[in-house]
Amino acid sequence: MNFVETMKSVELVLAAGQVPLLIGETGIGKTSLAHKLAMKKDWSLVTIDGNLLKEGEIGGLPTVDSFARQMDDGTMATEKVTVYAIHYKLKKIADELAAGHTVLLFIDEINRCEHAVQQELMNLILNREINGFTLGNDVHIVAAMNPTNSYDYQTVEMDVAQQNRFVWLQMEPDYMQWLDWAADVKLEPMVMEFISTYPEYLHKMNEDDIYATPRSYERVSALYAMYKENPEAIGKDVFFNVIRGNVGKVIAQEFVSFVAADHDPLITFDDVFSGDTLADSVVARLQQEGHTRLYLTAKNLMRHMELRAHQLFVDETTAQGLMTRFMEFMKHYPEDLQMAVMKDIRNNFPKFYGEAIKSDDFVNTFFDLQRSL
Repeated sequence: MNFVETMKSVELVLAAGQVPLLIGETGIGKTSLAHKLAMKKDWSLVTIDGNLLKEGEIGGLPTVDSFARQMDDGTMATEKVTVYAIHYKLKKIADELAAGHTVLLFIDEINRCEHAVQQELMNLILNREINGFTLGNDVHIVAAMNPTNSYDYQTVEMDVAQQNRFVWLQMEPDYMQWLDWAADVKLEPMVMEFISTYPEYLHKMNEDDIYATPRSYERVSALYAMYKENPEAIGKDVFFNVIRGNVGKVIAQEFVSFVAADHDPLITFDDVFSGDTLADSVVARLQQEGHTRLYLTAKNLMRHMELRAHQLFVDETTAQGLMTRFMEFMKHYPEDLQMAVMKDIRNNFPKFYGEAIKSDDFVNTFFDLQRSL
């Protein structure tokens, strides 16, 4: 499943009072999904990394306390009892609950910890209790792990009974959704265009080299942003080496060559909507663009219209004028890409779509394309 499908699945599983287990390669977005879910639900997120725990840590180290007990003869005796100091992550859960918050407990790397640690985590997940500390009803649990057959590191397999207590959700990369996310968080357009051109590089297992993951390209974007400001001072060799340290040698060579190529900037909102008519220069640029750059341009326009809908669609006349210009621009796109863009507007840009369906040009073009494709 892709990110969106996995998110919806997790919400359904949690609503049913069950525990989802996310399975996906490192860097694919499991942690990001937990953050996004907590933000969406307005829950407090507490994360436990199983691979960082040592035996006895999450269960709490034993301490000795004293208590008084009345004997049969009526005398009082002092006895000793073992109690457990709770882990600071469990205290954080207790503090959040005391503050009236619902908690999302995200337990990651559940198959990369010691066997004893895994048993402690299983007790917390499946029984919602460990050494006297009980999770309240307002704690929702999501667990995650990497596939056991993907890496050389040692993993601890769950037994069949433990496996049967989870809802297993396989998470896979989807470069189209990654591009949407990358635009939202303002990654460098050059990095987005590179992945659009080479989608197979978004999650690439390089033999005997660094693996490229979606997370890698966040770092690549930050490095490229610094490099483009002063390429002479940093130098191409240094730039190559730091990119190689994120995605491996082969992809680094491709990316550096991609950056070095003579790329014109993408067509912008101002390019399309400035002036009384669509500029001939914009039409000429459209005719030179490939599918990838046309798609990215359309995504940027759609996102601009959606985010600034309250500023752009101030009245009916202005709104329809913008739609007329947008549709004039879109008619220079290949028909299959026109249809993809219009479906994207319908599915993902509600404010923009609310104005689009008022446009006869938009509606008629949509149905014309459905008949012809």
